[in-house]
Amino acid sequence: MTRLLVADDSETVLLMLRRRLEMSGYEVTTATDGHEALAQVEQEGDKLDLILLDAMMPGKSGIDALKEMRAAGVKTPVLVISAHLDAQQPERMKEIGADGVVPKPFEWEYLLERIEQLAN
Repeated sequence: MTRLLVADDSETVLLMLRRRLEMSGYEVTTATDGHEALAQVEQEGDKLDLILLDAMMPGKSGIDALKEMRAAGVKTPVLVISAHLDAQQPERMKEIGADGVVPKPFEWEYLLERIEQLAN
């Protein structure tokens, strides 16, 4: 079974993503900020097939968490989700190690397609 880590500071978004992803056959672990995401990655390590990170979270942002993951040698694909995308952000996210960017609010089918591309 494909294992995903989803990190977002919105409980509503986390709950919705978890339910829909589990209904689609994924095993989902969640985190509410970058600190929790890093702890989950440290604990789960190579058992994760994909990480979904909200770019902007209080405490440690998804962007900062992504930078730390890549600096530590984490190779797991990372898909950044963000409500604050400008024309340059997808390129900047790739420069720091993201494998893709999906804008919020996201279309479910597009998100699933990106997850399937990166997790397999």
